[in-house]
Amino acid sequence: MKWLTGVGLLASAFAPLVAVLALVRMNQLGWAGWVILGTCLVAVLFLALVLASVAKIQERTVVSTSVRHADERVLAFTSSYLVPVVVAAFAPPEVATLVATLVLLALMVVIYVRASLYHLNPTLAVIGFRLYEVTTENGTIVMLLTRRRHIPQRGSVRGRYLSENIAVQWGGRT
Repeated sequence: MKWLTGVGLLASAFAPLVAVLALVRMNQLGWAGWVILGTCLVAVLFLALVLASVAKIQERTVVSTSVRHADERVLAFTSSYLVPVVVAAFAPPEVATLVATLVLLALMVVIYVRASLYHLNPTLAVIGFRLYEVTTENGTIVMLLTRRRHIPQRGSVRGRYLSENIAVQWGGRT
């Protein structure tokens, strides 16, 4: 995966969480809260450039032997956002609360990057991408992001690979 693509997916994945944290503490942040919200908006808009660059990657085809919906993984990842929000919302506005929130956020980012969880981007789900787990005929598992509602259980699956096991498929909402 290209560095810029990874940064774009990372930024857009965590922009909603950072925006909610800024909104929860807007009274304490003042003008910095608005800067944070603006930065989050830019991160989400940057995703459009990332997707445009992915569209230029050469398509590859694999033959699938099974396909499973995996959208619940995106929901599970997104639910992990609750912990820093609860800390920020219910803990007193002190330096220790800020540090704890930032440490939790940093831990989530490190796990996201180290485990290559780029396919669990909730912003992609919001704009209509679904996640499928595709098992290929050689036994490799590919996480496929697509706007299609149906992927055949057996057959050819085309996609542009972000990494060896994450692919994005362009196409309609069939």
